[in-house]
Amino acid sequence: MKAGRLAWAPAVAAVAAALSAGCAPSSPDGGAQPAPSCAYVVEYDGRTYLGREETTVPLGRSLGPATRPACDDTPGDGDDGEGPVATTAYAVRGVDPAVAVAVADDGGTHRLVVAESVEDLPTELRKLTGGS
Repeated sequence: MKAGRLAWAPAVAAVAAALSAGCAPSSPDGGAQPAPSCAYVVEYDGRTYLGREETTVPLGRSLGPATRPACDDTPGDGDDGEGPVATTAYAVRGVDPAVAVAVADDGGTHRLVVAESVEDLPTELRKLTGGS
């Protein structure tokens, strides 16, 4: 009986190795190190907002200055990373600014950012984001 169980050991090890290879982080050049990337974070009115992909949102009035904090996603690589970036926060029509705002982004677009305290998007925001 013991020999029968040992016969499966190489097969189990091969499957485990194949599955774990898919879990390793990867980089654009195929190396094992993950590609550096700073999260799109915005600070406005004492709150932290997290960026989303949407850049077409109905803008309301300008709310004032906002900041993308400094980011050094690869410490020890010899550069200082990105410094803080000043931007402007705008209301999103129909949405409480405590829930989400839009910020001026590169290229003349405005990116939707949602307060990190928000767990479930309210109905008015789900309509703007296609339900996601």
